[in-house]
Amino acid sequence: MFTNSRIFRKIIDSLNLSIIFFILLLSFVSLKSQREWTMFYSGMIELRNKNNNIIDYISKTEQSFLKAIENQVDIKNANPDDLLYLIKTKKAEKINFFSLAMIEMNKGFDDGKYQRGY
Repeated sequence: MFTNSRIFRKIIDSLNLSIIFFILLLSFVSLKSQREWTMFYSGMIELRNKNNNIIDYISKTEQSFLKAIENQVDIKNANPDDLLYLIKTKKAEKINFFSLAMIEMNKGFDDGKYQRGY
């Protein structure tokens, strides 16, 4: 009976040690993933802050350009002599692939009339 209890205690001790080992192992794994998530999240916050700073900078630049345009006093009114009239060019026709293929087929049929021969 004494030997049975000793064996039983050894089994319980080994189970306890293995449970403690797995708890420590899983806690290290979870701490590693938590650290990675924290690094990712702090990177996202930095990116958001940089984006907000860029938006602020753009809006300040726009405001300064608009103020510069409003404050100009030497803007001259245009008259017809100042204007340049350009000749309007014809826009090239846009032909899609299907209509281009149909045109080529028609040309081929027309050429086929003269090549029949005998």
